[in-house]
This record gives sequence, structure tokens and C-alpha cells, in this order.
Amino acid sequence: MEVNYYQDAALSENRVDVYYREQDTEITGLMEYLEADQVIVGRKDQSVKRIFLREIYYLEIVDRHCFAYLDHEVFQIEYSLRLFLEKYGALGFIQIGKSLVVNLHRIDRIKPDLNMRMHLMMENGEELVLNRAYRKNFMDCLKHAGREKNEAH
Repeated sequence: MEVNYYQDAALSENRVDVYYREQDTEITGLMEYLEADQVIVGRKDQSVKRIFLREIYYLEIVDRHCFAYLDHEVFQIEYSLRLFLEKYGALGFIQIGKSLVVNLHRIDRIKPDLNMRMHLMMENGEELVLNRAYRKNFMDCLKHAGREKNEAH
């Protein structure tokens, strides 16, 4: 792979363009790396923390406030679920309930349950319930993500 670096003081912000003939594992890995470093701001007590999107296990709305659940911490963020999904949904975030959005990359396993529900076992040991109204869309996204991963290898 050829890599070129250009410095341009006239740019208003840094920019990376990736050109490729076909999306192989090298390009897919580069895309995932670049996208995973996106940061949002979270608040907890009187402190502010930069949160990398890849650190988020799931989001939940509680009393009209949005919370990002990380491995062992929870931070309030200034997003609605709809706005967060519009901005970051393509990075593997999907709605699984009226007030829940999950990071597909942080699901360890899925267990079926009664009444078409499913339990999502997260990498940090937490268990989330996939509401049956969101099941079809979730399964479609899961299949699509799996297909992309297989095609990249």
C-alpha cells in the first residue's frame, strides 16, 4: 500500500482520504481504526471525560437523560438516542428497545428467550433484553455486519 502525507496550513481541520481498489482486510482494518477513534464527551459528578465510541457498551435513556455505559463506569452524554444513531449508527450502534441502543461490537453472545425476545450478553457481563419490536432490524444489522466481516477476510 502506498501512503502519502501532505501538510497544508490552509486546511481548517485535519483530513484523511482513503482511496482503494477493493476493500480487503488491510483497508477494512484501517477504516475500523479511523472510525473507532471518534470521541464524545461524558459527564459524571463534577468531571468531564473524553469517551471513545469503541468504549461504549450501550446507551440508555433514564429520566430524559442519555447515559453511556462503559466497562465499569456510566457517563451522561448530551445526545438523544435518535441523534446519536443518526451520527454514529453506521459504526455498529443499533436500537434494541425504546430507551436502549447497543454497540454490536461489544456483544459477547445472544441467548433466545420466550415470546421472541432475546438476551444480549455483553462483554462486561451485563445482560440486556432485545425487545421483540426491534428484533428484525437487529438481526438484519447483525447479518449485515457478519457478512461484511466475512467478506473482508
